[in-house]
Amino acid sequence: MRMRLSIKRSLLYMEGSGYPMSQATYMRIKSWLKRTTLERLHYIAGFGFEDQHLERIDNVDLIHELMWENYHLERSPSKKVMILKEIKELQPYISSYYEATKEVIKPSGGQEDPSLPENTTPAATTNEWV
Repeated sequence: MRMRLSIKRSLLYMEGSGYPMSQATYMRIKSWLKRTTLERLHYIAGFGFEDQHLERIDNVDLIHELMWENYHLERSPSKKVMILKEIKELQPYISSYYEATKEVIKPSGGQEDPSLPENTTPAATTNEWV
């Protein structure tokens, strides 16, 4: 389904990958995957989502920090400008992760997490998580 192959090509691909099956079996599995999409999303969200989210934030923070280190080590003005452009382009990613974090930590009632101090956003606490 992800590769968007025709049924015939899908069956050939599956056979080549060591999973030969009939067209009926293929269609039954494909139908089951479509029917259980929401359940699969809940399963994924039920475990690992928070860890994956934090890992991505940590990775972006690390990249941001390393970019600044490279900026300070670089002697060429033109390369410094390029690094600054890359840092600027990283900002929307950082912002979107922190906005998503606010949504993730909201309890089901729609209120923000009361354990956070007032007027504190996850963006304001960067690197305190490490």
